[in-house]
Amino acid sequence: MGADKRQIKTGHLKKQLDLAEKAAAVLNFSYNSTDHLFPLPEDISDEELVHLDAVTSRFARLVDILTQKVFRAIDSVELTDEGSLIDRLNRAEGRGIIESAEDWRNIRELRNQIAHEYVLDDLHSLFEDVIQFTPPVLKCIDNIKVYLKNVIF
Repeated sequence: MGADKRQIKTGHLKKQLDLAEKAAAVLNFSYNSTDHLFPLPEDISDEELVHLDAVTSRFARLVDILTQKVFRAIDSVELTDEGSLIDRLNRAEGRGIIESAEDWRNIRELRNQIAHEYVLDDLHSLFEDVIQFTPPVLKCIDNIKVYLKNVIF
């Protein structure tokens, strides 16, 4: 790849990572503000629901940015054929960016449930899953930075 083209692709990757870092910061803030809610009470108040909804939507946004933008941008810089989401997750696991492609398939499914409102009848389970998977999603940002520092930048 020519130097100019690589520079454009790495610039795009840096922009996507910056977007992910900003999304991670707001998710982390919301996640930390819900510590007092767990274990979840049987009846969730409207105020508690607002906090949990913020975590849930911010979780979905960050997962989308990572899987659809950052992982793709890394593949592009490394001249890897895009392939399917499962291919991207397997490559991310191989790079040490994520610990488990299988967990991330579940994370992505959870994101899809949030985005398409499939689970409105079982919010307790949804909120518990989001809280369970938030730490590995946030950790992914640090793993990406280490990988990029060692391999790409």
